Amino acid sequence: MTEIKSIRLDKIFKCEGRRYVKNGRLFLNASGALLKGRFRGESLSLTLFSEPTVKGRNAYIRLTMDGARRRVRLPVGEKVLSFTFPAGEHTFELIKLNESESNSLALISATTDGDFLPVIEEERPRIEFIGDSITTGFGVRAKRADEEYTTATQDVTLAYSYSTARALGAEMEITAASGWGMYKSKYAEHALPDFYGNVDLTRNREKYDFSFRPDVIVLALGTNDFSYLADLAGEKREKEYAALTRKSVAFIKKLLKRAPVVWVYGFSGSESQKGLPAFIEEVWRETECSNFYTLQVKDSHSLNDICAGHPGKRTHRLAAERLVRFIKKTIL
Repeated sequence: MTEIKSIRLDKIFKCEGRRYVKNGRLFLNASGALLKGRFRGESLSLTLFSEPTVKGRNAYIRLTMDGARRRVRLPVGEKVLSFTFPAGEHTFELIKLNESESNSLALISATTDGDFLPVIEEERPRIEFIGDSITTGFGVRAKRADEEYTTATQDVTLAYSYSTARALGAEMEITAASGWGMYKSKYAEHALPDFYGNVDLTRNREKYDFSFRPDVIVLALGTNDFSYLADLAGEKREKEYAALTRKSVAFIKKLLKRAPVVWVYGFSGSESQKGLPAFIEEVWRETECSNFYTLQVKDSHSLNDICAGHPGKRTHRLAAERLVRFIKKTIL
């Protein structure tokens, strides 16, 4: 029997997404954070730990065992998932469907009656996604436009981000939080650029080593900022608009030191978002960098595709298709 614990887990298995080890647990909290493994044997047990930030916001994961997929709602605390297989070699993948700000996910140990094998993959392109609720797949499984958010309806594997990465055969890293803006938001007290350098936004504020080196960075922020600006008028709005512009230019210049940047926008066609396209073009002009691109996608209102106040599956699918074409043609 082979058992692997905490600090060795991301040495044996293939992991994607920002992660860290704490208290004997390998945390994979971010949207789309995943772990892949191979083993030879007849059994597999995964000991997981999860904790919601708010009661009822339990974590959901997608497990893939030899190609067969299932969604699992995790309880609060530890949970052991056990599986049996025919004798031979097998593969498995675990991916977190919710965002870090809703709940945590950690792997404590993995056990098989046989042996774990190295995960061998060819070199792949790397994409980093930075955004808000849209990038995390907020509400994408909801049935109605006015449905309230639950973690059951959030699924990053149905979001444009995950779909884009998989269509390009790319590794991905997602740093996103619902309600957050580039500068200010009426839905959250934090702005993403202020916490971007952390291992895990507000959950773990240790500094990230940026070991993930992307070939392209996809940015999808601004929706929450413009919802905030929509409530302002006159001099106050002008002042805050100027501050948002400065913050955006500074953050994009910081990102451009790492990789080309594509700012994707247009997911929402609500009244408050009418000024967003012109704003992004203004930021593009001020940045003056050949590696900075902007890309507008179809909005969910024109597609009549709104789920829990957010883009639905069709909007995400069309956005991913357009983004994939753009990245293939322009960057990769």
